[in-house]
Amino acid sequence: MSKILPLTNDVVMQMYFTRKGNEEQLKQFIKAVTHLTDDDLAKVQVENPKLQKDKVGHKDFIVDVNVTTKTGQRINIDVQVQNHANFIERMVAYNARNYASQLDRGEDYEKLRESISIVVVKFPLFKDTAEFYEHILFRRNNRKIFTTAQQFYIIDLTKLPDELTDSKTRWAALFNAQSQEELKMLSRDYEELRAAADKLIELSADKEVRYLAQRRRDGEMLRKTLEADAERRGLERGFERGLESGLERGLVQGRDERNVEIAKSLLTTDMSFDEIAIHSGLPIEQIQILALEMNC
Repeated sequence: MSKILPLTNDVVMQMYFTRKGNEEQLKQFIKAVTHLTDDDLAKVQVENPKLQKDKVGHKDFIVDVNVTTKTGQRINIDVQVQNHANFIERMVAYNARNYASQLDRGEDYEKLRESISIVVVKFPLFKDTAEFYEHILFRRNNRKIFTTAQQFYIIDLTKLPDELTDSKTRWAALFNAQSQEELKMLSRDYEELRAAADKLIELSADKEVRYLAQRRRDGEMLRKTLEADAERRGLERGFERGLESGLERGLVQGRDERNVEIAKSLLTTDMSFDEIAIHSGLPIEQIQILALEMNC
């Protein structure tokens, strides 16, 4: 079986959708999973076309694709293979930031256009549904739409149906593909994916892309190792205190110690306070105090 670089590697996804000659694939993907039309997507501008290759190996490096459409919508495309604390809060914060960044001070709010997040996950983000696809909007108590200003499209690859009945499911299958054989089968069965599959095979043969994809995997493994080690140390301290002050109190202390240890580990990196808050579950104020204590 001939392996490929999967689109679930965010570096591969970023380089695939921003690669010269792949503009049509970017448009097709956005059209397949959102409400946007051919007219909206007649022209798309990638705002971050160049990958910061020197940072790919950093465990805290964020990789995504930011797009502005002809009609002004802001789109962020992100892929995540592992859940973590406050993932949804982070997703909402990025979308809000993308929305607010459209205006300079004093400009009219009428200039604001939709901010759209397309998030592909390889873990069950919502455990109360078997649906692989969700379109999320802000609604009122009576279920009527409050605003379309911020929208989220979630694709859960762990719930992809067997029958690929529409463009959404077929593109999700492309993200899930792990081999050339799978891509060729998709090309054979769905002509609309032929060029997309061929371009992914071509990208996978690029030595530089393969190197960067491996560096990305290594950086992710380092981050997981640091967090796991910090969690172990925190739980051990909590257990020791639990022997002294009672099990329930000890468990609470263990959780707090774990979060502090995670924050301390991440403060030794280039990660922002906002990002550390997301990964550790601590408030930014406490992280700032830890940073002062550590002279970070």
